[in-house]
Amino acid sequence: MNRDAVTGILLRTLLVVAVTVSAYYLCVLAFPLTYPFLIGWLIAMTVEPAVRLLEVRARFPRWAGVTLTLIMLVGGTLSLLIYLVSRIVMELTNLAEYLPQFFNRMNQYLLDTFIRENGELNEMIHNIQKYMENNPRQSSEILTSIRENLGVVTNKGTQFITDILAGIGSFLGNLPYYATVLVFIILAAFFIGIDWPRLRGRLLSLIPGRVSKTGNLVIRDLKKALFGFVRAQLTLISITAVIVWIGLSLLGVEYALILALITGAVDLLPYLGVGTVMVPWATYLMLAGNFRFGLAIAVLYVVILVVRQTLEPKLVATNIGISPLLTLVALFIGLKLFGVFGLILGPVITVLLLALYRAGVFRDLWTYIVHGTSKQPAPRK
Repeated sequence: MNRDAVTGILLRTLLVVAVTVSAYYLCVLAFPLTYPFLIGWLIAMTVEPAVRLLEVRARFPRWAGVTLTLIMLVGGTLSLLIYLVSRIVMELTNLAEYLPQFFNRMNQYLLDTFIRENGELNEMIHNIQKYMENNPRQSSEILTSIRENLGVVTNKGTQFITDILAGIGSFLGNLPYYATVLVFIILAAFFIGIDWPRLRGRLLSLIPGRVSKTGNLVIRDLKKALFGFVRAQLTLISITAVIVWIGLSLLGVEYALILALITGAVDLLPYLGVGTVMVPWATYLMLAGNFRFGLAIAVLYVVILVVRQTLEPKLVATNIGISPLLTLVALFIGLKLFGVFGLILGPVITVLLLALYRAGVFRDLWTYIVHGTSKQPAPRK
């Protein structure tokens, strides 16, 4: 390979890298200015099948179909959010009233169990007190360390409460801005939904045929990934709820179905999941003296954990079209790079890269870098 060819390859490589980096930063800069319209477009695409159904079957004008579906979607979502927020506030209020009583009972239980009924522990406490009296210097250091640790715990708790109150205050202060953004999103969804057939035709006329074909392949795989991932998570949540319902019913727990539905909803939380309900519940029962029931809840939690960890890679892989091992790798890398949201972004980015690979984008880029054209050179005879 001569010098001119190497120079051409380096220049084309730099061009591809520059275009990729420029596109990335352009998207980063444009997103804060365009996100209401992107969200509006996603909402319009979500209701598009229902709008087409109303147009074809019910003979609705397009504007009427878009209006009806948006009212149902936005109204239902806002009603659900208002209900959930009100219920959360009520439950937190009840919890704040119940916690002092709970801690008082817990303290009394610990005193009765470990001090008044345990002679060896009483003797140990007596020996500690005697040692403290005979060694005032060590006693002072220990007390100072305890005060410092208690001060750290108190400061952390105070900071946590302060952060929560500051977050609530910030949200309420920015509520007019959020409401304005919501109006822009709804209006964008409305106008995009009305004009979508015309906008779609115009966009397709501006995009070259090869790019349009590649884009259709990528969008098709992304739809499969997104909806498949949601379907997999709903399946896992349903399995969790059924296991909890059967387990609690066998244990004779009242309101087993409602508790199972709540536990299934909590299963959406990354990292924590069902553990946010089952672990504190089992711990409290064991400390309160109901050891058998607490152990049964702990065993039920272990069963849920094993079933979910066994089924999740397979279900996600089946629904988004990649192997279980690759799904597991994508979940872990996404978690490490993007945190909680990486559990969703990891598989989606993997599917996007696979879609680009299947569409021949990487092959065409490599061909362009090496040969200066996106077409494969003819094989030598």
